[in-house]
Amino acid sequence: MTAIVEQVRAALRDVVDPCAIATGVPIDIVGMGLVRGVTADGGTVTVTLQLTSPFCMQIGLMSDRIREVVGLLPGVNGVEVDVDHTAEWMPEDMESDARAALRRVRPLPLASS
Repeated sequence: MTAIVEQVRAALRDVVDPCAIATGVPIDIVGMGLVRGVTADGGTVTVTLQLTSPFCMQIGLMSDRIREVVGLLPGVNGVEVDVDHTAEWMPEDMESDARAALRRVRPLPLASS
């Protein structure tokens, strides 16, 4: 099962966070730190997500894309997407490369003296 979980995580790199696209820096959901977990039970894969905002309007779009890319993997015959609404996303959840790419385009504001 470890191999399929790694294949799923690799496939999820093809799912870009729609809100990241809006910033001008398209970052995949793994890089954004939105993937909380991946499990496989037989041919069914469950991807658990956290959202950058509890009011995310793009979850349907992301869920459809997750089902699409993960469903193409050999041996996968079902894909479930669960959202952990109790998880609180923070920028520190992002992979360091993704955070650095975003900061190159949108630097932190300078502290006022």
